Amino acid sequence: MAADGAREQEGPVVGGELTHRFREILVQTADLEWVDKTLAGLSQKALWRDEDTGASITLVRFLKGSGIPSRHSHASNQFMFCLSGRYTYVPTNVTLTPGSFYWNPKGSLHGPTLAEEETVLLEFYDGPHYPTQPDWYTDPNDAR
Repeated sequence: MAADGAREQEGPVVGGELTHRFREILVQTADLEWVDKTLAGLSQKALWRDEDTGASITLVRFLKGSGIPSRHSHASNQFMFCLSGRYTYVPTNVTLTPGSFYWNPKGSLHGPTLAEEETVLLEFYDGPHYPTQPDWYTDPNDAR
């Protein structure tokens, strides 16, 4: 096992050729620092990212009173699981609370949002986040 908690293993051999390698990853989230994004009140702990597809898994934290300021859509499906807090999609009054699962289909307009209290979400994307960089981010890495 590697120092980062990852473990590699070989996949099947077909015709004498190794078809691929598997890499398991273990992340202790308590050991990661929250990284602030350029949108005030938003920070994250990146857990996994596929650089080829843009798919990712991230812990996202919104401080009370923060949120995404405008309607937007994503270039892939967005899945969120609320670990703590209250996070509301303002126009529809859909509110995520601990234990809530939310799926936002690719291309669906949603937002703005508001964290009614400090909120932590486990967020999954099955591809790139945005079709273009939203104007509320000044750092292109924040839109990844």
